[in-house]
Amino acid sequence: MFRPLPKAEQRRRSSSLLIKHILSGRSADVLEVHIRELLDTMLWKITEADGKYTARYQSQGAMEPGAKLHHEHVFQKKQMIDRLMAASEDEIDGILADACCCVVTRQEHQRLKPYDNEYGWERYRKAGIFVIDTQTGKDIIG
Repeated sequence: MFRPLPKAEQRRRSSSLLIKHILSGRSADVLEVHIRELLDTMLWKITEADGKYTARYQSQGAMEPGAKLHHEHVFQKKQMIDRLMAASEDEIDGILADACCCVVTRQEHQRLKPYDNEYGWERYRKAGIFVIDTQTGKDIIG
């Protein structure tokens, strides 16, 4: 059963505030590549707030003893960063609401690659990966 880490929500809020600060401080003197790198790091901080491999969403395979695990960004970081870079201030929270991860096996991670043009849980559906919300015990794909 999923148990949030004690400061997970505080870590997510802090990262979200930093993302907003980064985006509001853009100027001609700040390189876009640096903004993207900082956003990438902050998105990692959000998705790892409950631990790298103890996340709420887990594939059925990842829950097997001895499974080789991979921290998978459900909504790919590059796509989220592209959306954040183009977003108005009012749109940022909605985009950040998509920042979550799913722990999968290394093999399942490879199965997701052909569907990288999809956004979010649709990749998992197409790859045939069964995902459990370990907080509720329910299948989130079906």
